[in-house]
Amino acid sequence: MQEKELRLALVYYGGVSLAIYQHGVNIEVLNLLRASKAYHGPRDFAEKQAAEYVFAPDGEGDGAGSTAPVYFDMLKQIGRFEDLRVVVDVISGSSAGGINGIVLARAIVHDLSLAPLTEMWLEQADILQLIAPEARAGRWSKWYFAPFMRLLFARMEREGLLPRDADPDIRRRLSIFVRSRWFKPPFDGAHFSGLLLDGLMAMERGGATPSSLLPPELRLDLMITVTDYHGAEKPIYIHDPPVIRDREHRQILRFQAVQSSHGLVRSDLGLADVPALAFAARASASYPGAFPPAQIHEMDRLVAARQLEWPGRERFLAANFAHYRQLGLKGEDAVLLDGSILNNKPLRAAIDAIRLHTAYREVDRRLVYIDPHPDHSGMTPHAGMPGFFATLRGALSDLPRQDPIYEELEEANRFNDQVSRLKAIARISNAHVEALLEQATEGDLSGPVTLAQVRHWRLTASNLLASSALVYNAWVRSLVLEAADVILGLVCRTCAFEPQSRQAQWARRVIEAWCELEGMFPADYHIPQTVGRDAELPAFGRFIVDFGIRYKIRRASYVIQHINSLYQMGGEAAGGPADFAAVDELKRQVNDCLRRLYIVEDPSFLPGLPMPAMRRLFRAEETGPLPDPVRYAADQRARIGKVVARIGRTCGLMGRNEEMDEVLSSPLVAALPPPLRRIVLTGYLAWPYWDVVVLPAMNALGLESSAFEEVLVDRISPADATSLCIEAGCGDLRGVSALGFGGFLSRAAREHDYLWGRIHAIDRLIDIVASTVDPSRRHALPDFSALKKRAFAAMLDEEANRLANIPTVLAAVREAIARL
Repeated sequence: MQEKELRLALVYYGGVSLAIYQHGVNIEVLNLLRASKAYHGPRDFAEKQAAEYVFAPDGEGDGAGSTAPVYFDMLKQIGRFEDLRVVVDVISGSSAGGINGIVLARAIVHDLSLAPLTEMWLEQADILQLIAPEARAGRWSKWYFAPFMRLLFARMEREGLLPRDADPDIRRRLSIFVRSRWFKPPFDGAHFSGLLLDGLMAMERGGATPSSLLPPELRLDLMITVTDYHGAEKPIYIHDPPVIRDREHRQILRFQAVQSSHGLVRSDLGLADVPALAFAARASASYPGAFPPAQIHEMDRLVAARQLEWPGRERFLAANFAHYRQLGLKGEDAVLLDGSILNNKPLRAAIDAIRLHTAYREVDRRLVYIDPHPDHSGMTPHAGMPGFFATLRGALSDLPRQDPIYEELEEANRFNDQVSRLKAIARISNAHVEALLEQATEGDLSGPVTLAQVRHWRLTASNLLASSALVYNAWVRSLVLEAADVILGLVCRTCAFEPQSRQAQWARRVIEAWCELEGMFPADYHIPQTVGRDAELPAFGRFIVDFGIRYKIRRASYVIQHINSLYQMGGEAAGGPADFAAVDELKRQVNDCLRRLYIVEDPSFLPGLPMPAMRRLFRAEETGPLPDPVRYAADQRARIGKVVARIGRTCGLMGRNEEMDEVLSSPLVAALPPPLRRIVLTGYLAWPYWDVVVLPAMNALGLESSAFEEVLVDRISPADATSLCIEAGCGDLRGVSALGFGGFLSRAAREHDYLWGRIHAIDRLIDIVASTVDPSRRHALPDFSALKKRAFAAMLDEEANRLANIPTVLAAVREAIARL
C-alpha cells in the first residue's frame, strides 16, 4: 500500500472583519485533520477498510459531527489504493489572518475545539462592543456632523464601500463609529486583548486526556507578522565603512510545537502560552487608527487583573525579542502595530519554513493561501490623477497592503523546477550508486551483516569516490566546512552574535584557520581501508564524525525514505511480506536518532557545553579592531582545541554514529526478507554516493535534509470556489465593505461570511485532496462531486439554527445544494 502525506502550509491574509470568513475555513481544515487522524488510527489495512469502521464524533460541537465523517469516507475510499494522510505543519498569518492562524495552530497541536471562537466571532465581534466606552459617540456627539452623514453614506455606496441594501441599523452603527473619538484610536485595545485571551482559554478541554492532531515525528511552525513601530536596529557589514546601521520594521513572532512518537516534546501553544498567543494576535491585528499599538505591558496588566499566570512569558520574550536585549532594551517596551502594514501576505515566511521540514514518507506538499478578497482579473485600471487624500491613503495604507505576491510565487516555481531536475539526476544515478555499493561491500550486502561490518562499510564506503579526486576532495572539504559551521552556530548562539555580524564573520575565520592548523584541509582526503572504528579515522574524519550534524541529518532522512518504501512492497519480488510492526519500530528508532541530531544545534539543550570558555575565546567587541584571525587561531590553538574537544564530546552524546550502526545491524533489520534488508542498508551505506550528487543542489535550494519535493500552490478564496452558487453569486463577502469593517456592522453580515467560509473551504479542500490522487486510478476514484454535495448538506443542517439572521441565504443555499 502506497503511503503519502498531503502536507499543507497555510497562509492567512489580513482583512479586518474578514477574519470571520477565515474562521469558517478553519472549521473545515480542522475537520479534515480530525478525519485523517481517525482514519489512520488502526495500523491494519483491513481494519481501516472494514464496513463498520466509521468516523465517531467527539461531541465537541465545532462541526466535527457534520463534515468530518464526509472527509473520513473520502480518505477511506482513496485508501483502497493509497494510504493518504493529511497534515498541517506550517502556518503563517497577518492581521486578521494572524488571529486565525494562532487559533488553528493551537487547535491542531492540542486537539481543541473551535466552538467557543465561533460564538465569540458571531456574538462579540460587533463594532459597538469594540469601541472603547469612553470613546463611543452619544446621541449628541458631534451633532454638527449629522447633516453630512447622508452625503457620506451616498458616497460610500457609490464607491462600493457600503452595500446599497444596508439597513438602518447598519447605518446607525456606522454613524456611531464615525462620530466616536477622533485623533485617538476608537477601539479598546485592552478589551480586544481580553476577548482574545478569553477565546483562546475557552478552547481548553476540561479534564480531557491530552491529545494532538499533529502526527508523530512532525513539527508545526507558526509565524505571525507584526510591524515594529520603532524598528530593530540592524548592523550591515560592507567594505567601507565597515558597518552601517538600518532599522527593520518587519518582524515575525514565532511559535513551535514538536511531536515525537512518545507525545509532545515541545509546545509554544499550550495553556501556559495563551497570554503570549493572545498578545501576538492583538499586535498583528492592531489596525492603524482603529486600535492603539500593542505592548507586552498591556497583557501583563490583563493577566494580573484576571489573577492568571503566564509561565511561558520569559521564553516568549527570549525567543522573539532577543534583538531588543542585545541593544540593552526591554522587549516589553516594543511598540507593535498591525502586521499587514508591511507584510499583509506572509508567503515568504511559509516558504522558508517549508524548506526546513523533513519528511518521513512520500509527500505532496501544498502551499495554500486563504485570500478572502482576491483581486479580480481583467479589472481596468482607474484613469485620471488621484486627489490629495487618495494619494496619501494609497501611499500610507492601501498600496503597502496590496503588495503583490508574484515574487514569492516566482521563487516557488523556480524552486520546483530545480527540485524536479534534482530528482531526475537522482533517478539516473541510481544504478551507478548501487554498483558502487556492491563493489564497496564485496557482494556481502544481501546476506546477514554484523555491527562490525556495518561500521567498517560506513567508514570506508566513500573511498571508491576517491578515484575521482576532483569530485571527492571537494565533497569532503564541504563536509569539513559544514562541521565547522556547526561549531560556529553554537558559538554565535552562545555569544549572542547575529549570523552575519562582524563578530560572527571573524569567529568563522578563526575556526577555519584553526581547522587548517589541525590538518582538516589536506590535499588528499583518503581514508585507509583498515579503519574499523571512528577513533582510527584521520583528523578530518574524526572532525566530521563529531560535528557533521547536517550530513548525519541528510543520511538519516534518506534511510527513513528507504524504510517508507517497504510499506509499498511485498510478495515474491520482496522475498515475502514485511512485518509492518517491525518496520514501524525500525522507523521509530531511526527517527529517535534523527531527532537527537536536531537537538545538537541548540545550546539550551546541551548542558555540557563549555559556554564560559566559548565566550572567553570568541567574545569580541562590536566596534574597534579585531585580532587577525589566522594569528589569533595560531596563538590560541591549544585553547581552541580543548574547547572544540569538549563541544565534540557533548555533541557526540546526542548524535553518535554508533547509534545508527546498531539500529541498522539490529535483529529488526536482520529479520527483514533479504531484498527489503538490502533496501534499508543501501539507504544507509550508499549515502556518500548520493550526497556527492545532491549536496551542491541542496545547498543552492536551501534544503535541510534529503527529503526534497516540489511545493505546489493552491488558493482558497471566493473567486475559486464555484461548485455551489446562488442567484446572488458564489459568496460575495459582506466583510469587504466599509474598508474591511463591514462584518463588524451586523450579526447578519458575520453569519453570512462565516457560512460562505465553510462552503468555500469544503469545495476547495476536497479539490485539493482530489488533486493528489494519481489520475491513472480514475476507475477507483471517489465521486468527489457527490462528497461535496453531502458535505454541504451536512454543514447546512448543523448551522441552520445558529445562523438565524440570514434565512433567505440559507434557503437559497439549500435549493442550490438540491440542484447539484
